Amino acid sequence: MPVGYMVRILSLQNMLQKTTLKRIDMHVVCVRLVVVFNAVNRIATLRLQCRTASCAVYDFCSIEDKFTFSYIPETTRRVYMYRSCIERMDLPLLKGLPSFVKSLDIQRATPLRWISIPQTLKVLSIEQTSLRSIEIEANSTLKHLIIAYCHLSTLPDAIRHAPMLLHLQIRSCNIQQLDLASLCENALLRTVILTRNKLRYIANTSTKQCALYGSLSAIVLTGNRLKSINMELFNVFVQLDSVFLQSNRITSLAGRFIHNAIAELRMDINRLAWVDLCQWSVPALVWLSFDENVLAEVPKCMNNFKNVTRLVLSSNVLSNFTIESVAGMEHLVSLSLSYNQLLSVTLNSERFPRRLEFINLYHNNLTSLDLSFIPVRSLKIDASRNFIASFDVHGTSANVTRLAMEHNPIDCSWDIDTKREQMQCKIQTG
Repeated sequence: MPVGYMVRILSLQNMLQKTTLKRIDMHVVCVRLVVVFNAVNRIATLRLQCRTASCAVYDFCSIEDKFTFSYIPETTRRVYMYRSCIERMDLPLLKGLPSFVKSLDIQRATPLRWISIPQTLKVLSIEQTSLRSIEIEANSTLKHLIIAYCHLSTLPDAIRHAPMLLHLQIRSCNIQQLDLASLCENALLRTVILTRNKLRYIANTSTKQCALYGSLSAIVLTGNRLKSINMELFNVFVQLDSVFLQSNRITSLAGRFIHNAIAELRMDINRLAWVDLCQWSVPALVWLSFDENVLAEVPKCMNNFKNVTRLVLSSNVLSNFTIESVAGMEHLVSLSLSYNQLLSVTLNSERFPRRLEFINLYHNNLTSLDLSFIPVRSLKIDASRNFIASFDVHGTSANVTRLAMEHNPIDCSWDIDTKREQMQCKIQTG
């Protein structure tokens, strides 16, 4: 390092030590520090700006710049670092942060490739870097680790050194496989979010009882490249209540899914053409979604799902539907069949979900709709954007309390505030 550069730093430190920090009503500390270096290899201006409980450091480009940490007020709990231009943030550097700083947010630091997380940090967020490697100091108190837009290709092994970790999120990186055994000892970890990576495989190779099995409550793998899922993988996670697998390339679901806690399963935007749920036992499941797949028929054994309240089968290729295929779903409240290719719908049956309140038939190919017998007390139906040309209003069950039929050749819509007896159907022209 050039001697002149060190002299410049020391002279600035001496000058800044004489600076008075003004406190406003004992809660707000305002600091504005601008340092301009004339060194040949220095392009940007190092800046520190603080207000209330946070500080922002701009253009932190060498380990010598850590002297700015000594000017962070004691009221600060969170530090933002923008446009850092160093490749490594090691322990000697980040330990320069005052111990009262519990959260670090690093953004737009493209050169950053390696970081070592000090024991005192509880929250770390890293976004828009070239990060490839992470180390975590022993006895870490880290609770939240969030990484986005990086070059990580595997789940960092160092995560096992964060025993207090509650939330792990890595999105828009290059992770290609997930072995849940690598998180086996994270006894407090509740949420794992790996969205918009390049995941092709998910497995659990652990041969022992993992502490993770009793803590994990949600796993989110949206926006990856998964093609098949063995649902038995999730059986050991006894507290798991949410699984999100949207926007993958899934064509098959295998295995016996036996789980007493799972409440929400999202399989939207995949490539499922056929689903057999006959080996599943998930009594706590209340929300099941297969939106935007290529299902040609209702998943098999849907009637086994007694407690599901919302079933989404929208945006598939169903051509026919009978209410009897879901009649055993005793707690079903909402059924969505919109954006299919339905030519016929059979709703006139005594076998009917007894709590059903709403059926969405929006944007199908229906040319007729028979609602003469509906055994539930109050049912709302959206049949807009079909090709229904005739409809018997007076022959419709009184239990149909609301009907939407806009954008059909005939529109006989009514809502709860309109008396059906006085309603006149409108013939659409053009």
